[in-house]
This record gives sequence, C-alpha cells and structure tokens, in this order.
Amino acid sequence: MDLLNSKKHWSLRSTLIITLFVFLLFSLIQTLILLLYTSSSQEILTENVAYENIGVISIVSSIIGIIFLISFTKFKSSSVKQYLNLYLPTVNISIVFLLISFFVMFAMEYASKLYPDLFETDFAIESYKQAKNLPAFYLGVVLFGPVFEEFLFRGFLFKGLEKSILGGHGAVFVSAIFFSIVHIQYGIYILLFMMFPIAILLGYARLKSGSLLLPILIHMINNLATCLLVHFEVY
Repeated sequence: MDLLNSKKHWSLRSTLIITLFVFLLFSLIQTLILLLYTSSSQEILTENVAYENIGVISIVSSIIGIIFLISFTKFKSSSVKQYLNLYLPTVNISIVFLLISFFVMFAMEYASKLYPDLFETDFAIESYKQAKNLPAFYLGVVLFGPVFEEFLFRGFLFKGLEKSILGGHGAVFVSAIFFSIVHIQYGIYILLFMMFPIAILLGYARLKSGSLLLPILIHMINNLATCLLVHFEVY
C-alpha cells in the first residue's frame, strides 16, 4: 500500500525500493548488452569484452534507467522538473562549488600520484585503453553516465531522503554512501577517500543550490578530467 500513497512524493521506504529496482534494472541491462556482444562475436564473456564496449553499454543502460526514473517520478508528480529540482542554479553558488570541485579533483590527483599503491586502479585505464569507440566511450562516461547517476542519487533518492526524518544533511550523507558502494569496482581506498568525498560534495551542491543541474555539471567535469588524465597516461 505504501507504494500507492497519495502524497506528492514517494515515501522513504518506497524511494529506497524504487532506487534499488532501477539500479538493478540498470545493471541487468548492462549484463544483457554484454551478453549480446559476446554472442554476436562468439567471444567468451570476459572483462575485456566489457572494457571494449563500455561506452555503448553505459549509454543504453543510462537512457533506460533515466526513462524509468522519470516514469516513477511522473507517477507522483506532474512536474519532473520540480520533483528532481531541474532548475538553473545561481551563478554565485555555481562558482563556489565549481572552485571547490576543482580543488578536490586536484587534491585527489595529487594523492593518487603520492600513493599510487593505494589509489591506482586498472579499471579506468583498461576501459579507456581497450575501448573500441572513443566517442561512444566519452558519451557514455562523461555525459549519459553522470546524468543517470545524478538523477538516481541526487535526484530521486535525494528527494525521498530529504522529505523524510533525515532531512537535507541526512540526504547528503546517505546518498553519498549509496553512491560510493555502487562504485566498489574502484577499490576500497578509492571508495573511502575519493568516491565518498566527491559524493558529499555533489550532495551539498544539490542541497545548497536547490538544483540537480549543478551536481550533474560537476560530475561531468570530474569524469571528463579523469578521462583526459587517463588519455595522456595511455597515449
């Protein structure tokens, strides 16, 4: 009955259930696309196949995930823009958070160079190096991936958390925990000292600006910077 309540936003329990469902669907779509690639090319399902096609996999799964999130949102609200806070942030708050994000990105890059054994990961390098289609890779990793993840974590999930007893600050921290956990492939040290801090930053960008567009922009810039750094490292 909770899923069919008449409020203008999903309850906390419903929000968590739907968030988990959409993320599992997103993961299932990725697996199905991967299986299609392996069956069409008669390759064995390996990490290499995923690395080669990560751009297309990310684009398709992200688009489907976004469609489902918008559908669940429209079930409760006639305005997706209002529910997900798809408003333009003010210039001043945008500049502040962009400057903070540049500092955080620089600090993380410095830490990765200072402690390579702790923060180096093969995932980013191998996925870039083995990508068959770099334009698709950039579209998936820099555009569609960040949009889906922000719609899910700082959009839909954030709304349910914020409207609950947790409030805005609780929404920032809980959404950051979920965001970090789903990036476990990067390793525990990157998760704790890089993913979680950047997730906190994205959460406060959403909370203080009242806009989902600002964390989307910061997320895209972060992913683009990572791709460019990897590019120069690989080539």
